[in-house]
Amino acid sequence: MDVRPIRIGRFVLTKLTAADSEKYYLLSNNDAVMKFVTGYALNRIQSDEMLRTIVGEYGPDTYLGRYLIEIPESAELIGVAKLDKSGPDIEIGYRIRFEHWGKGIATEIASGLIHFAKNHLHAANVIAFVNVDNAASVRVLEKAGMKNVETIEDIDEVKYKFIYIPRKNNVLKRVLYLLLALLVIALIAAFAVGWVD
Repeated sequence: MDVRPIRIGRFVLTKLTAADSEKYYLLSNNDAVMKFVTGYALNRIQSDEMLRTIVGEYGPDTYLGRYLIEIPESAELIGVAKLDKSGPDIEIGYRIRFEHWGKGIATEIASGLIHFAKNHLHAANVIAFVNVDNAASVRVLEKAGMKNVETIEDIDEVKYKFIYIPRKNNVLKRVLYLLLALLVIALIAAFAVGWVD
């Protein structure tokens, strides 16, 4: 399989390799970013070990795995994203560098990953897991169209399981509302004409 970088809006997602240790450390050495991953910032040795584990999970010939999120023009590191297989489903995930929080980037990335998983990987479902105390990520997943369907108690954390549920097309509903409004207007007009006579 020819695994190409994934474009999501203004960002490019490129699969992580062992050569990305410096960039991965920039993301991993922040307490706030790692709060719901490890609970603490990683030192360089810990970050490199985590990267080795991540890179070893999937080979280079699949879209599954972890990605750097960058701005292509400047190669500025924004964060990392993931696409994991979970039975017939695809699990998405993301971590955004602290200095880029609060800019809507996480929602943009989550929405793009959902679209890619559904349209290119043909996922039966797109799922995500988030710590119950991670209110910001809960909001991100909800904005991306995902619904909290289950609470899971792991050994070291309690987390929510989210599933992407496409919003139904409201065109038919709008047409019905329009017809109802026209009917009401016609009845009011008929009543007004009858009143005048």
